Amino acid sequence: MRYLATGRIHPERADINLGPIEWKIDGDGRIVARCEASQLTILLDLKSIDGFITAYVAADQFAHIAVGALGFSLGTGYSVELIQVTEEDGTPHVFGVRPTAEDGVTTLGFNPHGPVLQRTFNLANRDLFFRLALRDFLRAIREIQDCATYCYRAIESIKSAFVFKTGADRWDDMHQALGTDRDSIETVIKQYADPVRHGNWIAAKPTDRFSRWKMLQLTRGILLKYLDREEPSK
Repeated sequence: MRYLATGRIHPERADINLGPIEWKIDGDGRIVARCEASQLTILLDLKSIDGFITAYVAADQFAHIAVGALGFSLGTGYSVELIQVTEEDGTPHVFGVRPTAEDGVTTLGFNPHGPVLQRTFNLANRDLFFRLALRDFLRAIREIQDCATYCYRAIESIKSAFVFKTGADRWDDMHQALGTDRDSIETVIKQYADPVRHGNWIAAKPTDRFSRWKMLQLTRGILLKYLDREEPSK
């Protein structure tokens, strides 16, 4: 089945032009990528693609290959944002930046979000570790391949906040203060993050939207516990 993925190469103002670039996969099909005025299109005609989500993941990987080569050759920091995948019959699927649980409804947000917004703003202004943990958490939401890496680094930032206060480089202080535990972090996140963090992509364990949801949910919970401790509700 054929799929067409569309998106942008950032910075969009750079008027990036590329391709067409074609990959031929023996026994499977082909992929064609092109970019005009920073608008990216990727055609996937592969037998192995079994749905629009798989098509999105594959398109993201091939887009990063092409854009990585272009950016390296020009010494320029480009990035990829895929927005939509269209099926062969014309059915579009827009990919946002707000993941949901298996029910398709539950999000990582808070309702109401206003009080959490204010407390998060207050703490981020005075706490470097929390501020950088938030940045990595938001990156984890957007990234497919690096979700585990950013989740783990966000948690490490919170751990480092306790190290900074105590002077002891250990996890126990965070676990005791926040009620977290080593086994959950290692099972849900660290086992996926470690190979990628060390550049050993061959050993990286595959993830899906459900495993990534668990990573994000656990990371969110740890950030919230730290927020409640350092900037409690009034």
